[in-house]
Amino acid sequence: MLKRVSILAVVAMLATATVANAFPPLAEWGFQVVVPGDVTNSATNGPHAADSGVFAGTSEASGSHASANADWSTPAGNGSTESYSVNEWAVGDYFQFCTETTGYTGITFEWDAISSNTGPRDFEIQYNANGGAYSTLAGTYAIRNNSGPSWSSGAPTGMDNYSADLSAITALDNQAEICIRIVNNSTASATGGTTATTGTSRVDDVVINGVPEPTTLALMGLGAIGLIRRRR
Repeated sequence: MLKRVSILAVVAMLATATVANAFPPLAEWGFQVVVPGDVTNSATNGPHAADSGVFAGTSEASGSHASANADWSTPAGNGSTESYSVNEWAVGDYFQFCTETTGYTGITFEWDAISSNTGPRDFEIQYNANGGAYSTLAGTYAIRNNSGPSWSSGAPTGMDNYSADLSAITALDNQAEICIRIVNNSTASATGGTTATTGTSRVDDVVINGVPEPTTLALMGLGAIGLIRRRR
């Protein structure tokens, strides 16, 4: 009876987790485990491996700017010692995050972001699969300037958290690689003026999530049941 109850409990737990999207992320970048090195005068940066996640070993963060004078750095994050930052912003410049989605659907994307006073305000999300053409998700994300409260290695601000729901985009499901970009799409600065070359924008706590397909979920269930049996 105990064994039957344990197995049923695992099944119930996995079903609940599916609804709550409480599985481990596919990839997560907090820039604490894999800390990008500071680089000056470079239009591109990366790739940088993910800190954690189901596909951490094959996931990469990078960035690309039009200007070869861009400086890439790792100032304080949103409640952490590191983030991923760059100056010299122009329309079309971006941060990029790539991972695998094999066995997963219902993709979502989360990140924290902030800009300096003369850093960019407006961003959009673009995505592709397996090196194909990029599509743009509807909507613009307005990033505030880093003041009152500011990012630091202490407590997080409780603000500056953004998310993009890509779960309806089936082209991202069950793919060898998807890439998601955070793309600057205007010359407006975080304080309402115009961006300057010295203005920076940074990201932290970047997460790509997915929901396991039935086969993947069943394998996870078998793994959990096996763990219960080994512990008995």
